[in-house]
Parts: sequence; C-alpha cells; structure tokens
Amino acid sequence: MDRSPQVIATGRQFLIRGLAIAGGLLAGLVVAEGLLRALGAAPTDGVTTVTEKEFWSVPGILSPGQRVIDRRDPRLPHRVTTNSMGYRGAEIAARKQPGEFRILFTGDSFVYGDFVNDDQTLPARLEQRLNERCANVRVVNAGLGDASILEEAQLIDRGLRLSPDLVVLVFGENDIADLNRPSTWDRLATNRRAKSRFPVAILYPLLRRTAVWNFALKVRATWRARSQAGQTTSDNMLTAAGRADSLTHHLRESYRLTLLALRDTLAARGIPLVLVAYPSHMAVTDEAMRDQIAWVTRTAAAANLVEVNLLAPLVASGLPRESLYLLPYDGHPSPRGYEIAARYMTDQLLAAGRGPLAGTCHAPGTRVRRAYK
Repeated sequence: MDRSPQVIATGRQFLIRGLAIAGGLLAGLVVAEGLLRALGAAPTDGVTTVTEKEFWSVPGILSPGQRVIDRRDPRLPHRVTTNSMGYRGAEIAARKQPGEFRILFTGDSFVYGDFVNDDQTLPARLEQRLNERCANVRVVNAGLGDASILEEAQLIDRGLRLSPDLVVLVFGENDIADLNRPSTWDRLATNRRAKSRFPVAILYPLLRRTAVWNFALKVRATWRARSQAGQTTSDNMLTAAGRADSLTHHLRESYRLTLLALRDTLAARGIPLVLVAYPSHMAVTDEAMRDQIAWVTRTAAAANLVEVNLLAPLVASGLPRESLYLLPYDGHPSPRGYEIAARYMTDQLLAAGRGPLAGTCHAPGTRVRRAYK
C-alpha cells in the first residue's frame, strides 16, 4: 500500500529532528571534550583495570601493557607501567626461573604506590635493596587502591599461580574501617562486566581515552565517596584513635579471622606470610594515633606471624612528615618514605633467627645499627 504524502512528510520531519538532536549532542560532546582537555579537568591517561577476558587470563587486576603518565593530580604526575601479568612494574615471567626467590607483595594504595613512579614504589624499592644482599629476588607488586584484607585475600589467591616463596601483606590504619563499606572487589567485577559487553566492548578502547568519559567516571567516584563519607570518616576516626566501641571490635575481629585464614591457606602450601604495618603521617607525628598500629602488631604476633612495624624507622628518621609523605598535596608515602621502609624491611626479612629470608640468601655476618634517614 502506498504511503500518503502526509505520512511521508511526517516521517521526514521526525528523521530531520532526530538527526538535528544527534548532531547537537555530538557537537556538545566535542565542545565538552575540548573544554575538559583545555582545563585539564579529566586526564585521559589513567590506569585501567582488566576486562572480563583479561581477568581470566592474567593473575593481576590491572590491564596488561599500559605505559602512561598518570595525571589524576596534576601536581603529582607519575609514570605507571603494567606488565603482561597484569601487575604494576617490570616484566615478570609466569613461570619462576631456577634459583629465583619470588615475593608476592599485596596491600592497598600504599603498596601500589599512588603518585610515585614505578621504581619508587615500596615493592620496587624492596626488590632493589634485597638484591644488593641476595641473588635473584623478584618482588611482585600486587597492590590495589581501596583494597581491604578481603580484596587482598583475592589478590593473593590469584597470585599463587606465580609460585611465590613468600607473601607480604601491608596493613594501613584505614584497613579496619574499610571492612564496613561496599566491596571494592564487587565494584571491579561490575565494572569489567559492563565494559566487556557489546557495544561498550567495541567502543571502550576509544571511550577510555576521552576526557568526557573520564570526567563522568570522576563524577561518579566523587558521588560514591561523598555518599559514604559520613560513615567512613566516623569509622576512621574511631579506629585511628583506638576507641573501644562495639563496631571497632567487630571489624577488628573480622580482620583477625581473615588474617588467620590467609595464614593457614598459605601454610598449607609451605608459603610464609609476613605482615607489615605501615603507619599514616598522623601516627608518625602523634602518639595518640598509634593504637591501630599497636593492635595489628599484637595480633600478628599472637598469630605467630613475622611482623614488621614501620613506625619505628619512620619516627627514628627524624624527618618531617612532609619528607616522609607527599604532603601537603596527598597523604601517601613519598619516595623518601618508601626508601626508608624498604631498607628497614630488608633488614627484618634477613634478620638471623627470625627473618624468613635468613636461610635463603647470604646476609652480612655482622649486623650494623642503621640510621634510617
């Protein structure tokens, strides 16, 4: 049946309007893209996590093969490289070489190394210092920003395919409060499924390099952080100050039980677990804020774990907190702070009689008291 001229005209009008709207939206996006790039409001070269396909093919959680200058904070640009295993740092073989001692090092952004270059992170510094006194040590940076011990347990489980000889877990003062927020692991799973579905899977390589896309992600992250800010801030204040409220006791017990489960899982494979307490700048400068570090140190000792408390060398350095951390711009450790921590950790891991590496490489026969500056 032939269409009437009126129907055809109406159809053309709808088409023209649709094209005009689409053209307007496209023009608006182009203008927004230009403005965001000019203002530097949404850097396009951030680090991305794995897709669904990559998740099942590599043990790490970062998309392999990235080489970027991360400018999330324009005052703290830093180089980030991810290897073929999905971890930050230099390339590492899936299969361990004969004579190689491999350490799987996990924790949150203090391990990942927010706002410092690849070779300035704590795992990288530790590898450098250990190889000055041992032969063929590799340290795998399995750090993940916003990770709690629950996510770290997942990272350890995935990293076991690399056959580590030792696992190092870093504790930070926010790790207890982090157990009272939505799971980062679940959020990452939702993210990788979303970007792996059609048609986003096709467009994603282009979208992730646009300022508009990254600005939208930034807005979403800010909204999520603000929606959780009241509870999280309150919990952080309680746990950092060590106030004996019921929620803190509950969360600490959850952490302790997860830590014991990790210890037992690794012990069944003959892999020692070392717990490292890395204090915030508040704990370094304020004795009233050290209860959380003291608690986790006691907990690790009661669990018969080798524990390394980094509070002592950081305080003993006598350096201002602006040298040990990226203050005033950010509260993460500075390259100087990581260097002090790595030197102290090296001594502790090689310590005769208690260090898990004492029998695997040749440490100096005479111990010298170090000034950690």
